[in-house]
Amino acid sequence: MRVVGWYYVPMNWMRVFWILILGSLVGATTSSVFIMVNSILTRDSSLDLWEFGVTLSIPCFVAVVFTMATKMKFTIILPVSYLTFFMPTLGAVFGSSGSEPFWQFVMLGLVGGLGWSIPFAFWRMISTR
Repeated sequence: MRVVGWYYVPMNWMRVFWILILGSLVGATTSSVFIMVNSILTRDSSLDLWEFGVTLSIPCFVAVVFTMATKMKFTIILPVSYLTFFMPTLGAVFGSSGSEPFWQFVMLGLVGGLGWSIPFAFWRMISTR
C-alpha cells in the first residue's frame, strides 16, 4: 500500500502480475512465431526484401493478436514484443549454428519478455491511476 496524502491507495498486484505473465507469453510467442516463419521463408537459403518485411512485422502481428485477446494496452505489448524480438531472439538467431532446438528460442523469448515487461509492471505499480 502507498500513502498519498492522508489516505491509503492499494496497489493492484494482480494487474502487475498480469503484465509480467502476459509479457512472458508475448515474448515466447514472438520468438516461436519468428523462428517458424524464418525457417519457412529461408528454405531457399536467401532472404528477399519482402521476406525481411514479413519477418519484421511478426512482433506487431503478435502484439495485435494479444491486445485483442487480452484487452491489455497496445502501448505495453508492442514495445515488449519488439524489444524481445530484437534483443534475445534476433541476437540468438544471428549467433547460432542452426542446430539449436526450438524450445531454446521459446525459452529465450519467455525470459526476454519477462525482462522487458518488468519496467511496465513497475510503472503500473507506482502509478496512481
